[in-house]
Amino acid sequence: REALVHRGEDTSDRPRFPVYEHLGFRPHAKGVIFARYGREWQEQRRFSVSTLRNFGMGKKSLEQWVTEEASCLCAAFADQAGRPFSPNALLNKAVSNVIASLTFGRRFDYNDPRFLKILDLTEDILKEDSGFVSQVLNSIPMFLHIPGLVAKVFPGQRAFMAQLDELVAEHRVNRDLTQPPRDLTDAFQDEVQKAKGNPESSFNDDNLRLVVADLFSAGMVTSSTTLAWALLLMILHPDVQRRVQQEIDEVIGQARRPEMGDQARMPFTMAVVHEVQRFG
Repeated sequence: REALVHRGEDTSDRPRFPVYEHLGFRPHAKGVIFARYGREWQEQRRFSVSTLRNFGMGKKSLEQWVTEEASCLCAAFADQAGRPFSPNALLNKAVSNVIASLTFGRRFDYNDPRFLKILDLTEDILKEDSGFVSQVLNSIPMFLHIPGLVAKVFPGQRAFMAQLDELVAEHRVNRDLTQPPRDLTDAFQDEVQKAKGNPESSFNDDNLRLVVADLFSAGMVTSSTTLAWALLLMILHPDVQRRVQQEIDEVIGQARRPEMGDQARMPFTMAVVHEVQRFG
């Protein structure tokens, strides 16, 4: 309590990550995840949370994006025609499409080559981040100056950022400035324009790419892993599965899509959701 509450300002920071500094992330461009605690991090976190929570994201709300993507995911499950299969890749695609909807106002076909490349690169950079070599280089940063080492150890990082740069560039070209922002990328670019001439602002093009990258890398795996746990636990506990299905049939039925407002009338299902997260 003393550390986290009474002295929260002293214990909220992250250590330096020499690897990311070496990769070229500038002092005023750290996104949300790797930003040092302070005004810039607070500014980016506040913007990201308020935009994702309150902004309708163009013509659709987050709830609509999720329910539409859930329908696509169910259709992809049905395409397996009852054969055993691992749902992990499809869960990653569905969650990433919701993030793409929020950040770029669009979804990708599950077999879109560029989409598949982004997903593969996301997996690659997470492995690079958590690997032993990454830990050694952050602990002994002098090794970073060995010629060619970083490019060999972290090929996914630059390739992933290059893909996002293409999407952001396309988005900028297609923007109609007479219309309100369609998504987080538009909203961020509007903030960049407002911050022109202010060297203290954290709203810049470098930070835009990092905030989008943070949402993809951190948002995809956390959500899809939680869903994978949920499916596994439903299989292991068929009695719980039956009770959840019964409550779904009673409150929602089979004719319409679920809505956030249904939660208040589904106490058992909500308890199961929370138990999945606790257990996982």
